[in-house]
Amino acid sequence: MKRPRSLRGQLLASHFIVTLIGVALVTIFAARTLILSRIAEAEHSLEDVGFLVSNELEEPAKKYDEGKKKAVVDITAILARHARLGNPDLIVIMPDGQIITAAGVTEPPDDLREEIEVRGAFAGEDLHGIRRDSTGREMLYAAIPIQHEAELHGVLQLAAPMAPVREQIARTLVVLIGVVLGVAALVGGVAWWLAERLARPIARLTEAAGRLAEGRLDYPVPSTGSADEIDRLEHAFNEMARRLQTTLDDQRMFVANASHELRTPLTSLKLRAEALRSGALNDPNIAPKFVAEIETEVDRLTKMVNDLLDLSRIESGIATEQREPIDLAQLSIEARDAFSVRADRAGVKVEVEVIGTPPPVAANESHLRRLLDNLLDNAVKYTPTDGKVTVRVGADLADARVKLEMRDTGVGIPPEQLPHIFDRFYRGEPPRHRTGPLRGREGSGLGLSIVQSIVHAYGGEVRAESAPGRGTAITVMLPVFSQHK
Repeated sequence: MKRPRSLRGQLLASHFIVTLIGVALVTIFAARTLILSRIAEAEHSLEDVGFLVSNELEEPAKKYDEGKKKAVVDITAILARHARLGNPDLIVIMPDGQIITAAGVTEPPDDLREEIEVRGAFAGEDLHGIRRDSTGREMLYAAIPIQHEAELHGVLQLAAPMAPVREQIARTLVVLIGVVLGVAALVGGVAWWLAERLARPIARLTEAAGRLAEGRLDYPVPSTGSADEIDRLEHAFNEMARRLQTTLDDQRMFVANASHELRTPLTSLKLRAEALRSGALNDPNIAPKFVAEIETEVDRLTKMVNDLLDLSRIESGIATEQREPIDLAQLSIEARDAFSVRADRAGVKVEVEVIGTPPPVAANESHLRRLLDNLLDNAVKYTPTDGKVTVRVGADLADARVKLEMRDTGVGIPPEQLPHIFDRFYRGEPPRHRTGPLRGREGSGLGLSIVQSIVHAYGGEVRAESAPGRGTAITVMLPVFSQHK
């Protein structure tokens, strides 16, 4: 048989095969049980007649043993009376081997005492036999001992035709087969319903996967509304498609933003190069200025490319595989010292406050230095002269994390811009209070995005709080280093 290719067909075929085997086994067992029970019922019915007749034969059989020949006549009369009542064929076998039958009874074989049920009755056993008589009829045989006060006076053999029993068995089997076919049809209907119920959502998922492969992500799989595994699979598939759509949108936005950010310095470079080629190269007043501007734009491009490479390595996990215990408090002090010259030029005071003895965090030292430099650069850049930047480092022992808070007294961030400050290439409105050598300096818009990527790469979290004119606070939470990790 050719194996069905569709899931629905395979489910139906498997249900059909299992149902067929199960129904066949049940039918065979039930039929065997019914046949045996009908035969046992016929045997018990035959024995009941046998016990009734044997009780009447006790006295004549006892007289026969005492030598009274009239007993044969009495035994024959009793057998004839029961034969007229429609009872089974009755034969009496005396201990001396004489066989006594009623008129009309099929002539018994000469070796009747050798039959299994007769031999069993003489031996005190309850045995039965099914065989054909001299006329070819299938008969059921039983033998009942004729005894009085444990003294055996003979054996009564009974024979009943099996035809009525076979007819009754046939009628019962017909009913059984009808019931079995009805159950099989019901089970088949349930199997079809289950196969359809299981195959339909999978077919929808297959169709959705095909659309997904074609890049069509805006066709969610309709939920069945149940709470089973299929419904959870549909939810998971829709969530995967949504996240993939979000990732693609982010990538498109990233490419668009990167192109825009690269276009500006490249255009500036091209214009200055063309100006130099057109004669400005020989102008001692203009040439040095254009060369300096070209160097500035090249530095800006180099920094942007390096930031993008670092961001890609951090988010891919390649750069965060090696982790070591880092003292974040000591690293903050070193970052402040390294930033002191730039802060002094900007007229901004930078302080580090260490609360207690914070435990080490699990990270890469170069990444944490980059994180601190980016946060300090932003804080100083947006803090006016005579402002202050405070770095606080402490432990959150309840969550086994170290908390780093960088708070400035700068211009603050408008509420509509605050949710976007960690986005790549995002730059809000240019601040009006840039000081010292940082005045007019434009960043790439990747600083806080790199901070967020570093924090998330090490299993931490970062958040920002700010209001216009009230400064900004960036809070970073990083997990404590553990020897068991």
